[in-house]
Amino acid sequence: MHSFAYKLVKKIADKKAVDALIPILKEDDDTARFYAAKALGEIGSQRAVKALSEALYDSDYSVQYMVAKALMNIGGTPAIDALINALKNGDESLREIAANTLGDSGDKNILSVLINAEKDRCEAVRKAARKSMEKIKS
Repeated sequence: MHSFAYKLVKKIADKKAVDALIPILKEDDDTARFYAAKALGEIGSQRAVKALSEALYDSDYSVQYMVAKALMNIGGTPAIDALINALKNGDESLREIAANTLGDSGDKNILSVLINAEKDRCEAVRKAARKSMEKIKS
């Protein structure tokens, strides 16, 4: 019975935390956005994916990085799709972050996306794509 009660309390607490953290992703403070993304990734709620997907395009590199890590931690098709979209449509730094992060998925279905990223105009993106392909293949 204690296990059930713990799970129920955690679920309620996580829902409230997600609801409180999502608006922080739009605040002016880079550090606040960074830690909100980190916390959302640790909670792992699919409810945060939409807000995190939008936050991928943050102006701060460290926030972009943490948002990508949070999406990968949450996982699932919408989170992976957000990272693939960032790889295709982001600026150079975001494309590099997405290419690096996608390697953590271990999903061989992503290899075709990474193969296309090897043709990117930015060397850092091409290098990240190759590194992620190696990670997935091993």
